[in-house]
Amino acid sequence: MKYKQLRLGDLAEFTTGKLNANKAVEDGKYPFFTTSPETLRINNFAFDQDAILLGGNNANGVFQLKRYTGKFNAYQRTYVISVVKENIINNDYLYYALMPKLVELQNKSLGTATKFITKRILENLLIKVPNNYNEMERRATYLRTIDNKIQLNKQ
Repeated sequence: MKYKQLRLGDLAEFTTGKLNANKAVEDGKYPFFTTSPETLRINNFAFDQDAILLGGNNANGVFQLKRYTGKFNAYQRTYVISVVKENIINNDYLYYALMPKLVELQNKSLGTATKFITKRILENLLIKVPNNYNEMERRATYLRTIDNKIQLNKQ
């Protein structure tokens, strides 16, 4: 299998939420993604899309990576990542390609008391993408099936 290395900034766009984490409510209508491992809830949404969520700061540099499709909201330090080059890569594959990059992000993060990721760090992150789009889709589908089975077993 042949791959190409592409900059994340050439494949996807990034935005962040606008809210403080204290805006969460216990039984909110929509998911509220923060830098916490747990997904919180909120009563209003700012996003309605297929996205990858990356917590952009953490005291230990352990950044949370999640995947969601639908209506949601995000904390101001949470990156909402969306593929813009769908003819090259899709959100499923990008999500799985980012998982092993979390250690690299931890090493490249800035700050002392709280580690954080900048947009520039994300833009320059290199992602390994198969040259064959069908192979990329096949791998992403396989990994998604395994994740779904894990979630089912947890329930």
